[in-house]
Amino acid sequence: MIQITKIQLFMLIMLFEVGSTTLFALGIGAKQDAWLVVLLAFFIGTGLIWVFTQIPRICPDQNFSEILNAAVGRKLAIPLLFIYGAYFFDGASFNFYEFAALINMTALPRTPFLVILYFFMLVSIYILSLGFEVLARTGEILLPVFIIFLVTIYIFTMFSGQFDINGLLPILGNGIKPLLGKTLFDVVVFPFGELVVFIMFWHFVSKQEGIRKITYLAVALSTFLIIFSLIIMLATLGPDLTANMDIPLFQMILSINIANFFTNLDLLAVLIMFIGGFYKMSLHFYGGVLALTWIFKIKNIRWVILVLGLIFPIYSNLRFENLGYHRWLGFEVHTYVMGMINLMSILLLIIIFLKKKVIILKKRRKSDGNPPINQES
Repeated sequence: MIQITKIQLFMLIMLFEVGSTTLFALGIGAKQDAWLVVLLAFFIGTGLIWVFTQIPRICPDQNFSEILNAAVGRKLAIPLLFIYGAYFFDGASFNFYEFAALINMTALPRTPFLVILYFFMLVSIYILSLGFEVLARTGEILLPVFIIFLVTIYIFTMFSGQFDINGLLPILGNGIKPLLGKTLFDVVVFPFGELVVFIMFWHFVSKQEGIRKITYLAVALSTFLIIFSLIIMLATLGPDLTANMDIPLFQMILSINIANFFTNLDLLAVLIMFIGGFYKMSLHFYGGVLALTWIFKIKNIRWVILVLGLIFPIYSNLRFENLGYHRWLGFEVHTYVMGMINLMSILLLIIIFLKKKVIILKKRRKSDGNPPINQES
């Protein structure tokens, strides 16, 4: 039986949340107030996290398929699993293409794009085939490395002479309206709403009672790093340049030059891209694989990982014409899909809660010697 510790869960959530978000300028539609958008989205996102973590509290030690079967029955559970699985594969393909494209742009411009995709995927196939515990253990090793790289970049940027805190001023200079609407919605669903993928993994955690506390702690620390990263970007590049860059973090690293000695640190950006992209894609991909195995009751998950993994690079390469189309599809379509999945999870929690209440009420009535509810029907 697969089991991971709470520390490993903490590591996975942080890698998942911070993995891609520090590369880009979240909420940049609000310009210098982008960090306020992230802070506001965090408080709203805690509500979603409460929903995601309430499911294992009501149904401890059950996988998501068993929870759905108990809540809505097998006939409805199958299409719901299919919807969730399709969404996870969709998210995996977005992450997969994006990070491979960024590595192709920055580190391996002469390498065929499909080669980068397959290299990326083969690493994921190998680790996932060894088991979810192995993925979690690698997270214990790589998260400290990831954080050290990020903090190193931040420190060097602050002392490079390009850092100017006035880039964050004036705070709320355009009022509160730019912080709301689609800008806020996008940041709520990405990255906080993406945590819905962990409903596929809660049953792997050895001590279920600590899931919510660990998740909140990991997300809070991730939000701090995201906000700090945004502040560094805005203070170094300014809001206008940050908004127009494909990879603001990479451009920020290129600006580092301390005494003509600490310079050309773009390798750190590439390593951050690879680590972050790997976990973001792998967790989404594994969530989709689990949904598929539960639907068709497949026992040998390794074959599913291998077959789908070998097809996935070709599918992702054919799906997206270029990074520009990928970004447009992500912001204009995929964010709304994420919103619908989050709404579906909220409705599902309500159904699970009501079903549990009815079961408890029936047991009480039966123990009191009264006939169960709706026995006549």
